[in-house]
This record gives sequence, structure tokens and C-alpha cells, in this order.
Amino acid sequence: MIANAIDALEESNKGLSFQQVEDNPNRITIVTTLSEDRHHVLIQIQDNGMGMSENVKQKLFGYLFTTKGVGKGTGLGLSISRQIIEEKHGGQLTVTSELGKGTELAIAIPILS
Repeated sequence: MIANAIDALEESNKGLSFQQVEDNPNRITIVTTLSEDRHHVLIQIQDNGMGMSENVKQKLFGYLFTTKGVGKGTGLGLSISRQIIEEKHGGQLTVTSELGKGTELAIAIPILS
């Protein structure tokens, strides 16, 4: 998921001058917290890249779906990530994205007692 954020930021820099990138530097933020009820670990991975269209968001976790060029992406990363988080750990993986503003992947994993 972090590698995808890095790729998104690199893509968003295409066609920009050094000054434009310097004025609005790439940023990936990772925040970990506990849910209010203290039953879930929450992990948020946010970037300030290009964001995604509704069409891409609907396909994002699909098996073999990629927005990367030939030879750059397999379309397995987010599909497998969701499978591990949701099926193996009983958690939830969600995406929030707005074109031109970036993307956030939010992970919630239950704390087993």
C-alpha cells in the first residue's frame, strides 16, 4: 500500500517543474490509533497525490486491476492486501480519494482478547 502511494506521487510529479514540486512537496502520512471503543487498531495511509476517479475506486481492489503501465504493476497488491486484512484478520480496508487532492487507505483490525 505504501509502494502504491509512492508510485502515485511519482506519477503526480510528471510534467511539473522542480519549483512546482518544491512548492507542493510529495507527502505520505501514516497514522496509527485505537478506535474509540478500543476494539480495533486503525491505520491510515494518506498521500497528497492525484487522487482517483470514481471509476478507478470501484475497480481498485479487483484481481489483476492496475492503473500502471505494462511491466510496472501486476494488479495483485491491493487485492491481496484486502484479502489478508479482511479474510485473515477479520478487519476492513477502505479507500477515500478525491481527484486532485490525494488518497487515503484506512485499515481497521480487531484486537483479539
